[in-house]
Amino acid sequence: MPRHYDIAIVGGGFVGGTLACALAAMPRRIALIESRPVSSANGTGAYRDERSIALALASKRMFDALGVWEQIGSHSIAIQKIHISDRGRFGAMRMDCRNHESEGFGYMVPAEKLVLSLQEHLRHHENIQCIQPYKVSDIESHADRVILHGEGEPIQTDLLIAADGTHSFIRNKLGIPANEKKYHQTAIVGNVSVDGDHQFTAYERFTRQGPLTLLPHAGNNCGFVWVLPDSIARELMARTDEDFLLQLQQAFGYRLGYFSKIGKRSAFPLSLLVSQRRVQERVVLIGNAAQTLHPIGAQSLNLALRDVAELSEVLNTGDDGPDGISERLCAYASGRQSDIKRTIRLTDIFNFLFTTNDPVLSRTRGIGLAMLGAIPLLENIILRQSTGVPSSVANLLQGNPPQSA
Repeated sequence: MPRHYDIAIVGGGFVGGTLACALAAMPRRIALIESRPVSSANGTGAYRDERSIALALASKRMFDALGVWEQIGSHSIAIQKIHISDRGRFGAMRMDCRNHESEGFGYMVPAEKLVLSLQEHLRHHENIQCIQPYKVSDIESHADRVILHGEGEPIQTDLLIAADGTHSFIRNKLGIPANEKKYHQTAIVGNVSVDGDHQFTAYERFTRQGPLTLLPHAGNNCGFVWVLPDSIARELMARTDEDFLLQLQQAFGYRLGYFSKIGKRSAFPLSLLVSQRRVQERVVLIGNAAQTLHPIGAQSLNLALRDVAELSEVLNTGDDGPDGISERLCAYASGRQSDIKRTIRLTDIFNFLFTTNDPVLSRTRGIGLAMLGAIPLLENIILRQSTGVPSSVANLLQGNPPQSA
């Protein structure tokens, strides 16, 4: 007989792990299913991730409410300033959190620390079982249950939540169509040491090749995300560290002094992918399985965490009768549309404006940035979207702990 759970979450990364924490107070049996082997507590296990991720202020409040922030807060770096510029052109936008009476625009957190902290938090909840490694190979979807087949005995659940990423096996296996827009761009990500003081500033630098983001890390270190046309990215990835560092320096300039050391580089092809349905019978798609965005503005993960906040609130309240769960899932899917569409539109437009070769748009980009910095209303629009604070009224995003139904 299959093992039975009230809720099964496939994907134990940032999104799936956070959702499990948000649902932990529910009197339900929850399975968190992950295909990768278990990581050791000291970070020397199978899971290695040298990235730091940018969490919006609302996302930080969410982890605080879940009791996870106390484990990762000491490893975080607050983003206190934002500087957006177009290399070689007039105009720039500068924002300082002190002018907005804010603790920061967001936080940089080591990816590995966050995952390990989520795993540690879940160990204290007896109603949550982490099942890994378990790779789902087949799905039976019924009106009242879902059965997962994979490495080991089958798993039966009343509700399946797919948090298994952009290439979601769950979404593809169930035949849920997705619209994809290929950008023909590649993001090169890594870490770099600088000899200047980053002053906890996030830099968005629009270069001739593509937008280059530098994000503050501990000490005189920064993480970078450089979005480039596929052909240029391939050529740069093939270069030595010394040659690549020189190209990175020339693209960014010397605002942070000289770049002296570079870590491991990784490259990811970019596209916009949006599932046509995020709810199908007893299955819900969240995070990148539901929508994968362009990395400009670091919106994708924070949008996914707003999925988590809204879904957990829907599941923590309401009627569990035969029709209750279906009604709540439909309400969740409908309620997320506005935030998702707005965020997709923002990232898509920004990517177009700052990668286009149109001579008119190229000349007016600097003027636009100067206007953003000079008109408080426009600045506040960018601020609200980047912090994620007004995008949802879910309790978790306001810093309120989840309540059991």
